Amino acid sequence: MRDERGQTTLELAFCLPILVVLLGVVVEVGLLAGDKVRLEHAAREAARTAAVESEAAPVEAAARAGGLPGLEVKVSPPSDARVQGEPVTVTVGYSPSGHVPLVGALFTGEMSASAQMRIERP
Repeated sequence: MRDERGQTTLELAFCLPILVVLLGVVVEVGLLAGDKVRLEHAAREAARTAAVESEAAPVEAAARAGGLPGLEVKVSPPSDARVQGEPVTVTVGYSPSGHVPLVGALFTGEMSASAQMRIERP
């Protein structure tokens, strides 16, 4: 029989980087899922604010209150064209930056969410 000392250490040295990358992918996907939930919540809050406010500043503040940096907020119809009882739609866009080093760069792109509410005050 040959001497097999160190075989386990060598196998661990080969497998450990793969396990670390897989763990990083799982963590990154979980954090992106959390970002998506916060983005949908921001769109819903902004739509609720747009349903009762005619100015753009409170709508953007409501969307940014979710804590996602760099949100793009679009409201349709504009404040001067809103009619009570008609829908107002808020679309929120977000470009997430990678949370996990090295692995986060693999998950780039644009996220968006949209919410619609009935206008209560024009």
